[in-house]
Amino acid sequence: KKFIIANARVQNCAIIYCNDGFCEMTGFSRPDVMQKPCTCDFLHGQFTSRHAVAQVAQALLGSEERKVEINYHRKDG
Repeated sequence: KKFIIANARVQNCAIIYCNDGFCEMTGFSRPDVMQKPCTCDFLHGQFTSRHAVAQVAQALLGSEERKVEINYHRKDG
């Protein structure tokens, strides 16, 4: 399993934990990921839809459930 846990009580919904599977999948180390926004801006790239990212951010603000497909990129491209 690959996952992160974020703190929804802070403004940027900061990542407070990521497991080894997430680090292996993305190519980022745990220190690279910690305290980044839970929208994973650091994984955005050329093919990441800004509309999809906005939908996730809006859902987080409103505590809504949404199904969104996002194309993320590894650290090495």
